[in-house]
Amino acid sequence: MRIFTFILIFSFSIGYSQTAEYGKLTKKSEYKIYLTKIGDTLKVGDTLTIGIPTSDLGFTYISQGGQRVSNTLADKKVIVDKLKTYGTEKNGYKVYAHFKGYGLIPVLIDYDTALELGEIKNPNRKLTKEEAISKLKEAKELLELGVITQADYDKLKSEMTPLILN
Repeated sequence: MRIFTFILIFSFSIGYSQTAEYGKLTKKSEYKIYLTKIGDTLKVGDTLTIGIPTSDLGFTYISQGGQRVSNTLADKKVIVDKLKTYGTEKNGYKVYAHFKGYGLIPVLIDYDTALELGEIKNPNRKLTKEEAISKLKEAKELLELGVITQADYDKLKSEMTPLILN
């Protein structure tokens, strides 16, 4: 009986800790962690901020029941309650982040595309190389203007250098 209980708990914990990785999705499934296209990690329970819709008709990559969600969702914070892959073997699979919408139908976010186009914002997102360079250049100007100290600049430079060189 103890062995059966151990196997049951072990198999549940394996299923519970599944990780999906962009470019390596091979089936429809539900995950707890997603390693995104740009190398960030998205987890069930993370908070996302809805950004700006890419269309006057609403959000293109955020939908509920197959329909675009309205512009009124802009700047709202939502909590990811599910990460699921959708697609086919022939056309490939994508991860969608779910959150509770209005009524019983969940809201789905085509995560990578919505993030890339600004329909959502992830506060845990890593800076891109270009963003890190821009931030460092801005800090250099602030240093030259006497707005920040050399220590502030050096600290930021040490944080940005790995992102720039990576």
